[in-house]
Amino acid sequence: MLTRAQALMLLGASTASPAIALAQATTPIKIGSVAADSYAEPFYALDADFFRRAGFDAQVLPFPSSGAAAAACAGGAIDVALTDIAVIANAVNRGLAFTAIAGGGLYAPNSWTTALCALKSSPYKKAKDFEGRTIAVVTLVSVSSVAVKAWLTKNGADLNKVRFVEMPFPEMGPALQRGSVQAAFVAEPSLSQLPAEIEVIADPYSAIAKTFLISVWFTTRDWLGKNPEAAKRLVQAVYETARWANANRDKTAAILAKYSKLPLERVQHMRRAEYATSLTTSLLQPVLDAGYTYKAIQRQVDAAALITRV
Repeated sequence: MLTRAQALMLLGASTASPAIALAQATTPIKIGSVAADSYAEPFYALDADFFRRAGFDAQVLPFPSSGAAAAACAGGAIDVALTDIAVIANAVNRGLAFTAIAGGGLYAPNSWTTALCALKSSPYKKAKDFEGRTIAVVTLVSVSSVAVKAWLTKNGADLNKVRFVEMPFPEMGPALQRGSVQAAFVAEPSLSQLPAEIEVIADPYSAIAKTFLISVWFTTRDWLGKNPEAAKRLVQAVYETARWANANRDKTAAILAKYSKLPLERVQHMRRAEYATSLTTSLLQPVLDAGYTYKAIQRQVDAAALITRV
């Protein structure tokens, strides 16, 4: 028979155990992304509590480009990140053990959020007009640079006569105004923030495919091997976030405004991305093929080899 002291001790242990179990279930995770709409899912998941409900103590770190996020993941500074598939393919070709685990931002003709822009007063409107000129892209080796090259080529321009420079999205508008570049491939939320004298002249993503993944969630195989259960919870949280974000543009607008530091009313009126609820080879292979064609990817890559189902 238990003594009163023993009973109280057991009662105390039983009431404390849920807190202990919760603490054990909370997984610290560092996630990298870019504060652009097609890459904004981590910010939505953080502020809308999807990460916490999935058992994560998440820290979301903003990077100026997907390439910078990939470098941080390779160096172990973060655990998971969003990037475009061309960056992952090149990393894998160089021997880095990256793998895609979930789909991110989608390109579709009715929901594009990135466009090629130029000054309204400039003579540069058609692809051939950019021969001998400079175009800004956020990352030189990326789906964005591939898209611009595909559009230029399909519309008759000689790529050997076009110069590309790497530039963060917020700097593209001022660069166009100064004349240091003649066009820029600008993504939201920077796209809708461009001054009135700058206009959209093309949708280069349409030169790759009708629909494909602009961004994908990826990690290292080392992290995945050590955290298989956490990876499964993460992917579930990602797709819960995607479904919620696709259905709640007003709520995601407030979150995007917070992290991009743009006025809420501007975000509310800009074009918004759709987010994938699956990861399929058909959404990746067109980008990989175009990346190889336009020399953004050194060797041909099978999309199935880059995906890990968790």
